[in-house]
Amino acid sequence: MSDNATPPDPGALLDTRRSKTERALLAWDLAMIGLVSVNLLLILIDMLYSIGFVENALQAGLPGLSAWYDRTIHAHFFSIDLVFVGLFVADVLAGWALAVVQQRYLRWYFYPFAHWYDVLGCIPVAGLRLLRVLRVISIIMRLQRLGVIEIRDWWLYRQAMVYYDVIVEEISDRVVIKVLGGVQDEMRSGGQTLSRRVVHDVIAPRRAQLTAAVSSQAENAIAAAYGDNREQIQAYIANVVNRAVDQNPALKNLERVPMLGRFVSEALDLAIQDTVNNVLDEAVAGLTSRDFDALVGNIVDSVIERLLAENVGEATPEIQDAMIEVLELVKDQVAVKRWRGHFE
Repeated sequence: MSDNATPPDPGALLDTRRSKTERALLAWDLAMIGLVSVNLLLILIDMLYSIGFVENALQAGLPGLSAWYDRTIHAHFFSIDLVFVGLFVADVLAGWALAVVQQRYLRWYFYPFAHWYDVLGCIPVAGLRLLRVLRVISIIMRLQRLGVIEIRDWWLYRQAMVYYDVIVEEISDRVVIKVLGGVQDEMRSGGQTLSRRVVHDVIAPRRAQLTAAVSSQAENAIAAAYGDNREQIQAYIANVVNRAVDQNPALKNLERVPMLGRFVSEALDLAIQDTVNNVLDEAVAGLTSRDFDALVGNIVDSVIERLLAENVGEATPEIQDAMIEVLELVKDQVAVKRWRGHFE
């Protein structure tokens, strides 16, 4: 096949692959969309005509059309609507029979419950007639699933989805904030269930990960802090050692030794400073050792064991306060109206 050959139209392939039954059902759906649209248009026109000033304006501006509509349609609107109702009832019964044949539902009588809007829309009552709009929407969605149309490319659909997202986000945000507020109230009133579940179900199973994380963070934090402040730390140690040497009676007596006393005292001072500094350097360098990891692991295990105690809520109110604050931050984040970004 040549590279420049025109690819086949997916819509044409879809049409050729459809069976006669599928094409008949497709024609049926399109016909029902037309009938429902005409019926809804008549309902809307008659509702407007029933408004006093609209009727008076039409009689004043187009008396002939007003008289014809009043005599031909408005006076017999209920009978005309019954014709549409008869067609809609036939559509419901045919769809029900087809659903039974195709075994779409677990029970044969589930169809009217699944298509309640079709059933109620067949009732010729003003309020229920508007449910016929849902019939059009359901048919459009079915055509979307069949690949006949692509409503996501429609401008009206995109605009509707924007406001749908706004409504859903507003409702869901309020529900989530309400739920989180209830959890906070329960914790403030002394409830320990959530605290225990967090410790038992979240912290305890992750001992190894927490130990590794704490060890790594401690190592990085201490090494970085020591590296940035090494000179200040060594200066502080020198001052501490100098004061200790000056206040030590034995070293003071040593300074009185002729010739070597002062020299030995200063040498001891420097030796002590170097020893302490070397100890700190070795300690910081040894943070990556297994011994340090084992030490942190023991500390973390001890903390977790303490949290797992029966009196965790009474013994550690800090956990409750921290969780309440975390929930408050989550509420603040949930309250952010992300839908505003679309309009801005």
